[in-house]
Amino acid sequence: MNIALETVLRALQEATESAPNLPVELTDGYRELIAQVEALPHNQSGSDKSHVWPAQCAYVDSFNNVRMRPPEE
Repeated sequence: MNIALETVLRALQEATESAPNLPVELTDGYRELIAQVEALPHNQSGSDKSHVWPAQCAYVDSFNNVRMRPPEE
């Protein structure tokens, strides 16, 4: 594994370990916006969400031709 990749993976591991300790504060305004979005008709349980599938399939298909880049020497 190359050094740059090892450095990135180590940084991600450290970030993952420290994330639970980071304080997260949501303002009342932000909480209100969340409530408004959750209350929209298309966000209710049982609503038709079939419009999401074509985009989901296109997203997954976009990875079909991904190839590993050869290591730099």
